[in-house]
Amino acid sequence: MSKTIIIALYNRNYRIFFAGQGLSIIGTWMQNVALSWLIYRLTDSAFMLGLVAFMGQIPNFVLAPFAGVWIDRLGKRAVLIITQILSLLQATLLAYLTLSSQIGIDHILILSLFLGCVNAFDVPARNAFSVEMMDTQEERQNTIALNSVTYNMARLLGPSAAGILIPLIGEGYCFVLNVASYFISILSLLALEISANSQAKRHSNMLAHFQEGYRYTFKQLPLRNILILLGIISLTAMPYTVLLPVFVSQHLNASAGTLGFLMAVSGCGSLLAAIGIASRSEFQGLEKLLVVAAIIIGVGLLAFLLPANLWLAALLMFILGVGFLIQVVGSNTLLQCMVDDSMRGRVMSFYTMTLMGIGPIGSLLAGLLASEIGAVYTMAIGGVCSIAGAVFFARRLSVFRIQACPIYVQSGSLSSRDECRY
Repeated sequence: MSKTIIIALYNRNYRIFFAGQGLSIIGTWMQNVALSWLIYRLTDSAFMLGLVAFMGQIPNFVLAPFAGVWIDRLGKRAVLIITQILSLLQATLLAYLTLSSQIGIDHILILSLFLGCVNAFDVPARNAFSVEMMDTQEERQNTIALNSVTYNMARLLGPSAAGILIPLIGEGYCFVLNVASYFISILSLLALEISANSQAKRHSNMLAHFQEGYRYTFKQLPLRNILILLGIISLTAMPYTVLLPVFVSQHLNASAGTLGFLMAVSGCGSLLAAIGIASRSEFQGLEKLLVVAAIIIGVGLLAFLLPANLWLAALLMFILGVGFLIQVVGSNTLLQCMVDDSMRGRVMSFYTMTLMGIGPIGSLLAGLLASEIGAVYTMAIGGVCSIAGAVFFARRLSVFRIQACPIYVQSGSLSSRDECRY
């Protein structure tokens, strides 16, 4: 294996972080799949799937921009330890209510909202913290890609395990396994050796600190356009995952095992794409891949209009896994290569707001729309919007490259303008 692909793993702290977070995310994916199946089993409602997804993610839209201020003030590891403890408590309650047969949709809505509030702090802290462990730009870029490898390995293993375990032991014990994974994550965070310059940076005026982050993120065209394209994808295309239980049940006439299989296939596509990005030593040029990824997503969603069968669905899920991975990781990498360490928590909070905060609005709309016109046509509309977003971004590529160059130099990603590729 090329050293470029795993260069970040030569760092002791990152190895521990990589292992602990990997196991935790496997547990999270098991819980996500089990919870989706539980919701649909309890309600038989596409709208309710969308509503739960909305409740679980809307806090990212409201809280994430302000979470970045606290992340930079309190220190990223401290925030992560707190969020993992709170996530453990949420999973424990979910497991108890399910195993005691007391679970209802009202409990699920409240617990999903609670976890969404926690994730509004957890996700940007995790993104910023892992990158700050590294010393060189090559290591940092590789860290972002390996984070995605971790996520997508979990996305491959977690749904597969859930698809096997749900028929055997039920949703409740999938939640119990997620509880165990959070214990491992907390222990790994406590085992890290963090230097003083990685600790909290305190500021007296939180409002001014927030405004500084907002101006830095949205007044610069390259950062702004990355977030606009990601926002279009999050709003219109990513909600397809909420509709998968409906598609599996109504169009494939299949069970939870098929849902887990399709999500695992998507994870496999994302994993291969993540390994490809991890092998890159050059971040310039990723902006063109964002356009390609948006087109792949659009075509993949439109193809669900074709007559449904399991193997076509699996192929489309693989393609979508590739497209979404490139979109999400490419955006993350470019943003991280543009920011100073002092701004990283705040920029990543706006990234989290765009990726995970706009999505719930799309999930709610997708649930409503699917109730009226069906899941397949709803996904096709998302495909059209993705292609439109690709056209928007592609028409501004030349300006993007010109304006990105001095930002790369200022952040230290490039040593001089001579290294810029226009």
